[in-house]
Amino acid sequence: MAVLMFTRFINLRNVININNFGAIGSILNITQCSDVISKPYCVNINDQIIPDESEKLTEKKISSAMRAYLKRSENYKEFMKKQIAEYDIGKRYLANIMGIDPENFTKEDVNSAIRYLFPSGLYDREARPMMLHPIDMYGNRKEAEFDETGRPHHFLFYTTKPNYYEILHNIAKSMIHLNETESQLLGRNIQLGPEHKIDLEYDNDNRPFVLIDKCARKDARGEVKVIGNGSGKITINGKDLTYFDDMQCREQIIFPLIFAEMIDKVDIEATISGGGPTGQAGAVRFGIAWGLQSFVNSEMREKMRLAGLLTYDWRRRERKKWGQEGARRKFTWKKR
Repeated sequence: MAVLMFTRFINLRNVININNFGAIGSILNITQCSDVISKPYCVNINDQIIPDESEKLTEKKISSAMRAYLKRSENYKEFMKKQIAEYDIGKRYLANIMGIDPENFTKEDVNSAIRYLFPSGLYDREARPMMLHPIDMYGNRKEAEFDETGRPHHFLFYTTKPNYYEILHNIAKSMIHLNETESQLLGRNIQLGPEHKIDLEYDNDNRPFVLIDKCARKDARGEVKVIGNGSGKITINGKDLTYFDDMQCREQIIFPLIFAEMIDKVDIEATISGGGPTGQAGAVRFGIAWGLQSFVNSEMREKMRLAGLLTYDWRRRERKKWGQEGARRKFTWKKR
């Protein structure tokens, strides 16, 4: 009996289906319930489910900072709209008083009319009567510097001076790029061209010479004159090589001459001032090496460049730090 009832129920369900609902439903007086909401589904895994447009989309979460900005922006726009309307009315009245067409009443005409109708002898111009456009008086409101989630657009926003620190960042970035470019050029072993060679001049005795007037090392400044067809005579501030008491400074002076094999072929006349003996010796050495380029061939110039004789030394003395014995040296540690 139970099996018979179940079979009749299955047959009745197959008759009353979605396709035959219109015919059978009218006979059996069956109404379709509208409270059930059908959901889209698919049988094939490759099919794409297209959501119904009537479904409500979730609203984006807006931060409190963005809501406050939007409120201030709306109030500002209403305020400026009211001020501009009052300015236009006042401008039209002023044009009628002056007998000028309001459509052709320019900003210069407004200022001229105010000066004519309200003469003032006040010294400060800002204290005198004026009629400015609301945008000129209140200025444009700055746009939001953050998105809807409250995240700033500028990556240096929290430094309080993003534009200033961005400039510093770009400067440092450019310096790093220039240093890398310089290292790449030096790594290519680029030889010095003829533009680095100084043209020779001749004195009254028809002797070739070269004058290097910008010789510097640390705080020392001076000039060096390299004279060809010489005997190896070296004169520094009117004295010979004994001008320097330190043997290392003397070796610095004669090193370029020995390296270029010009020790007994040129004469040196140097005038140096400022700095200490090390700085003065370095300045004279740089001047001698730079002047010898005009007396040697290109191969020797390249050897001098690789030896570092033609490279200007930009180093400076580093200042002493407080709490230390020197610029880098620390005090000797003692337990007591």
